[in-house]
Amino acid sequence: MPSAHLATNGPSAVHRVTEALSIKYGMDADNKQQVVSVTDRVLGTQVWYNAERGRKPQSFTEEPNLADPTDGGRTCDFCQWRTLTALDVFGRIERTHAISASNLFKYCQPFHGLVLFRHHDPLKFSLPQLSDLLQVAEEWFERASAAQPSARHPFFLWNCGPRAGASQFHGHAQVALSQIPFPGCEALTVAAERYAAALPGADYYGDLIRAHRAAGLMHEHALGDKRAWCYASLAPTKDMELVVQGASLGCPCFQLLLHTALRALIDRLGVATFNVGIFNVCCSGDRNSSAPDVGATMLAADGTGYSRPPILARIVSRGKSSSRASDYGGLEVFGKASIGNTDPYRVFAALQAQLQSL
Repeated sequence: MPSAHLATNGPSAVHRVTEALSIKYGMDADNKQQVVSVTDRVLGTQVWYNAERGRKPQSFTEEPNLADPTDGGRTCDFCQWRTLTALDVFGRIERTHAISASNLFKYCQPFHGLVLFRHHDPLKFSLPQLSDLLQVAEEWFERASAAQPSARHPFFLWNCGPRAGASQFHGHAQVALSQIPFPGCEALTVAAERYAAALPGADYYGDLIRAHRAAGLMHEHALGDKRAWCYASLAPTKDMELVVQGASLGCPCFQLLLHTALRALIDRLGVATFNVGIFNVCCSGDRNSSAPDVGATMLAADGTGYSRPPILARIVSRGKSSSRASDYGGLEVFGKASIGNTDPYRVFAALQAQLQSL
């Protein structure tokens, strides 16, 4: 269960500020800043918060927009997907708002694909459009798994904008099925199993929900016998992290909360570039026809009682598109910790405002 720690022995970090700095940035000569660290003791993730970092000057800037280099889609390969995208050996999956393609430049084997919105603008997507994107991804994993049963390691990744690693403006996600585990996915699985073994009767995923509920950062959505949860992470991987926990890519509760979380970041917090990673995706070989669906068994308010691990969608902002400076520095590369520029309660307030508009 996540646990909070102060970064220093006292509540504040103190330093002396010169007269010139005091005038330029409006700080007291004896400047005190509250720095708080939160560590997830199970996964070993850590974040450091300091509200003053929001005032940090930035000398490297570009135009404050997400520029479309394809002339509104006229020169976009993904808008011409019928002729300018490759097909997987098991064919193309098509729905009203999204389609699949094979990734022409693969980073894993045996399968690495794409799921494309049919429309061009990556930040303008409705719930039905996102639902189709996830449904296509779910079917892609099913077909890929059936085509290569020995590949048991799926991963869903969505990079939006060049700062987030996207090479194409057009909205799209990546779907990968590997014969070797992705380290981040494997670390989550191992940590959850170790947690349960060390604390008989405890459940990592349920405790995540309880911890964030206790902190006032969690929202639950139920529809019939289905449930999903969304919370502003106390220990985010990067800034503004929202986590959606649910049954499957096709679960309507999961889809609604993922859409709400993304729209809260985009429409209420001004996020124009983000990453989404979805963990614990289920393939056909993982399904047990005699076991009840996870969405039907996760009935407890604490998120326990599932027949297989729930999926987790982690969403993070990748910083201001107007900034040329990377949001990923030495602390992340070598220190394996993150800087939380945005108070999670502000992120959760945006999520609540978005929920009220539904």
